[in-house]
Amino acid sequence: MSPNQWVEQFRRLHHRARQGQLSESEQRNYQAAREYFARALTAAQGLNVPASRSARRMFRVAQGLQVDLTFAAGAVRAMTLDVSVGGFSVMMHKPPPETEEPAFSLRLPGNQEPVVGRARQVSAQRKLGTHRVSFSILGLSEKEEQRLESTLFDLALERIK
Repeated sequence: MSPNQWVEQFRRLHHRARQGQLSESEQRNYQAAREYFARALTAAQGLNVPASRSARRMFRVAQGLQVDLTFAAGAVRAMTLDVSVGGFSVMMHKPPPETEEPAFSLRLPGNQEPVVGRARQVSAQRKLGTHRVSFSILGLSEKEEQRLESTLFDLALERIK
């Protein structure tokens, strides 16, 4: 099977999964296919995923999604530069204190409920008068991780024609 055929097959399987139409055995195949697709995406992004870790937490989608961050000094609304199940990056005029773990609300496309949680700053890089600040997402429930992951697969598949 060619890579294009595999992606089209995965796209159909993903759509059926989003509709809740998979049998138990199809669900197992779908979970394995998600990991395979995520490994292909991380490889294309130049990321090295250890065999012991899931690529599904690491693949990134370059997508502008609104995120509201609540710091001790006040709220900040930003657009993401990229998003993964493990975290997101935004541009900020000034990076927050490294020790602060802000609450966040990440708006997802369509009429989906936002993903809400806490984040921890993992890096801040100065970029022409602003800062690219990357956050890891802390303690999302498995259900919320799955919801975010499915949305990220939607976004990744939209880019592959």
